Amino acid sequence: MIYALDIGTRTVIGILAEKFDEKIVVYDSEIMEHEERAMIDGAIHDVQKVSRIVKSVTQTLSERNNIELKRVSVAVAGRFLKTSIGEAQLNVEEERSVSSDTIRFLEMNAIQNSMEQLRADDREMYCVGYSVLFYSLDGEWIKNLYGQRGKVVSVKVIAAFLPAYIVNAMMNVLELSCLTPQHMTLEPIAAISLVVPPDLRKLNIVLTDIGAGTSDIAVSRDGTIIAYGVVPMAGDEITESLCERFLIDFHTAEMVKRRISTEKTELVTVNDILDTEVNITREMFIETVTPVINEITQKIADETIELNGKPPVAALIVGGGAKSYSFVEVLGKKLNLSQNRAALKSIENLPNVEDRSGKMHGSEYITPVGIAYSVDTHTSSVFVRVSINGKSVDLMGIDNKNTVMQALLQCGHRVEEIIGKPGPALTYELNGEVKIVKGTMGQEATIKIEGETGNVHSRLKHGDTVQFSPGKEGKPPELFLSSVVTPLPLVLNGNKIALMPRVTINGDELAGDVQIKDGDKIETDFLCRAYQIPEYVSDHDKKYLSILVNGMIRSFIVREEEVLVGEQLVDPDYILKPGDQVRVQTFEKTPVVRNLIKDIPVKTVSVTANGKETELPITIFSVRIDGTVANLDSPLYDKAEVQIDTVEKIPKLIDLFSLLEFDLSHARSYELKVNGKNVTFMETIKNGDTIEILLNRGEGIGSIDRHAQSGS
Repeated sequence: MIYALDIGTRTVIGILAEKFDEKIVVYDSEIMEHEERAMIDGAIHDVQKVSRIVKSVTQTLSERNNIELKRVSVAVAGRFLKTSIGEAQLNVEEERSVSSDTIRFLEMNAIQNSMEQLRADDREMYCVGYSVLFYSLDGEWIKNLYGQRGKVVSVKVIAAFLPAYIVNAMMNVLELSCLTPQHMTLEPIAAISLVVPPDLRKLNIVLTDIGAGTSDIAVSRDGTIIAYGVVPMAGDEITESLCERFLIDFHTAEMVKRRISTEKTELVTVNDILDTEVNITREMFIETVTPVINEITQKIADETIELNGKPPVAALIVGGGAKSYSFVEVLGKKLNLSQNRAALKSIENLPNVEDRSGKMHGSEYITPVGIAYSVDTHTSSVFVRVSINGKSVDLMGIDNKNTVMQALLQCGHRVEEIIGKPGPALTYELNGEVKIVKGTMGQEATIKIEGETGNVHSRLKHGDTVQFSPGKEGKPPELFLSSVVTPLPLVLNGNKIALMPRVTINGDELAGDVQIKDGDKIETDFLCRAYQIPEYVSDHDKKYLSILVNGMIRSFIVREEEVLVGEQLVDPDYILKPGDQVRVQTFEKTPVVRNLIKDIPVKTVSVTANGKETELPITIFSVRIDGTVANLDSPLYDKAEVQIDTVEKIPKLIDLFSLLEFDLSHARSYELKVNGKNVTFMETIKNGDTIEILLNRGEGIGSIDRHAQSGS
């Protein structure tokens, strides 16, 4: 069963048919219009919308006939069509008879020759169909090479090419519709293969397929198809002229065109886009469309004469666009043909078509039936058939650029299977700048072509057998900090070292080399400083004491280091330079209880002594180490349990002397005053008191500061 689709500018027509020799039987057909103008001038502009209509047509035919439709034959319109003549010859002296494969190979070489002569403006082109102009055997013309025997065979073809994006859009529609292309051809090739059989091609006939967006042309002469052409104007231009004249939308204008052109209606009443009722008479319609029809038919006539070199002897016209008022008659006149030499062909009048569906009427069914009729003929697009692990794959195009990669992708293999997916990349930030490190390359697939080792870029020719084993995924990169932040070479205590600059990763400060993880944020100034050296060489477990103070663990440094560069002591923030000779000096320390009270709050009273404000502590400490009474100068040891309690004492004047530090041994006399009142050493003092301490050394009486300075 052949499933053929005519994906046109206005409609999509699907048929189910079967071919018997030179006759084709149609069992069912379905026609649907595009909801919107998803196609313009025969080119697919909205793949999604077109694929929805194709799916609907396919589903309707499938359900109605209880058949699963997976493969389809299609045709493309000739917009942007280019044609080229190609020739090839082949020595067949060693063959018993010329086989179909030999003929296929010969034709493909001719098409390759036509591609080489094609001027494509550097655009990628696909061969969408070709016709054999003639075969020859040992220099003599012959109608059919198959089964013949001789020395040299040759062929001359005319090949039709379209830009790759036109063909790719069609392929994408089919893929979205879950259909596989069985056969692809050009619309005028499909139409002429059905309407003008080989025996009629001796006549100089032009066949014009008038669609909605394009008018496709094929010319026969001397027993073959000599030329293809296209005019990018057709039925839509006629419809649009009605839209402009009467301010109606496209669908309404299309309805008016059909009513008056095919149903012979004299008056059609519609609403325009302003909801105003408009009466369109036959005379108004003719007046509107005649200039457009004249323009389209003139362009078709000009293109035909350009292709043929002269007017043809007859014009056969097909397609729904040709049903417009007087189109056939006007085109005949433009081609200088008598009235009976230009005719609109309808599907029901073709002797080689049997319509068992009873649905097909009119010229618009010529192309879809022609598509089905042209299956398995030398009129389709060029497919190179190869085998991948025993599965046949058709590769489109004839530019000798079909590769293993294309075949594997078309066969459904993923790219990562073919080339070996690279390992995942590692991304990190260094001082705010994003860095990317690629993973290791994957292992490419193992490929053999006809038993010989190949690769994904190897070219394929028709009939090649490919054995394929999938590749393997690469690994993520292993990146260490030292690869990103260069270590500084130094000589430490006579040994060469590499010191890592100070670095933070994700806000945490690190020392030494670590492995970088994906997403890490690294900050560094790339400098090494002197304070890093002790950390590099010290044993941290021995550097600290752990002490329990009032139930809380405290750590104390018991060893300090100094860094010397050369013989010079340097500050902790000294920036080291490459090759510096560095040495570390160590000093052991014994902490005492006094080191523990720095963070304990101490109460004071504020007094003014001899004009100077002084804070006098009134908090005293009670100390026990492991339950034994101790004092502030008692030494500490590892894991000692220290209990420190505080009490407040009443401050007395004598307590000031431990703070003021002056010598009383040479004083002959002294005088003590609190707030101007003479007092003794045991006088209680309080916050805010003003105190005077006057000493007499036999040199007169002066201030405590002066006496203290002279006695210190």
